[in-house]
Amino acid sequence: MKVNNKTFKLVFSALMVALSVVLSFFKIEFLYGGSITIFSMVPLVLVAQMYGVPWGFLTGMVYGLIQMVMGFKNFGYVTGVEAYAIVASMDYLVAFGMIGFAGITRKIRNRAVAASLGSVIACILRFFCHFISGITVWKALEWNDAPAFISERMLQPDMVPYTYSLFYNGGYMFPELILTTIGSAILCTIMFEAFKIDVNAKPEKKLKATAEANLSDDSSSEEK
Repeated sequence: MKVNNKTFKLVFSALMVALSVVLSFFKIEFLYGGSITIFSMVPLVLVAQMYGVPWGFLTGMVYGLIQMVMGFKNFGYVTGVEAYAIVASMDYLVAFGMIGFAGITRKIRNRAVAASLGSVIACILRFFCHFISGITVWKALEWNDAPAFISERMLQPDMVPYTYSLFYNGGYMFPELILTTIGSAILCTIMFEAFKIDVNAKPEKKLKATAEANLSDDSSSEEK
């Protein structure tokens, strides 16, 4: 299977974005906002592991754009061009683009380890994007029903925006990280084995593999 073929790359990435969108509808929503989706980030991690960070980042941004359109009502809660820009980037475009950084570990030979570690890195980066949005746009000025284990210092007016954003975004991103890590380890291992993908192959080896694949395709066509 020639996974580096441009047409296959585009179609496969589009299918993974579509799958992520479908999976994003299966979620557990929190009472005060935020939700845990069921493996919605896993297809995007697979793309990043197959094609690297730049393509993975672009694919994540496409997914983020779709999510932004679907959640457009959220822009009604903020005012000002700066706030709109931060929400669009830190809650959607850049935030989901960060999933592409799961491709940083793609050269690790153990595919389960590569996908797991990449997922952790990507989810942490996505968390920081939401955290920035939380302290700049959605900043809470008080938190009256904060858990008892949070110290009084962290609930002072100057600290509340940081404390609330940390626990609010961490509350759904931590479970999301666990699900994404497990799902990515399984899916990437299966897909890389099924497609016989070797991202560590040397250029000459890749050319040879491509030539052999083309020859095999031609032979199959002649037999038909």
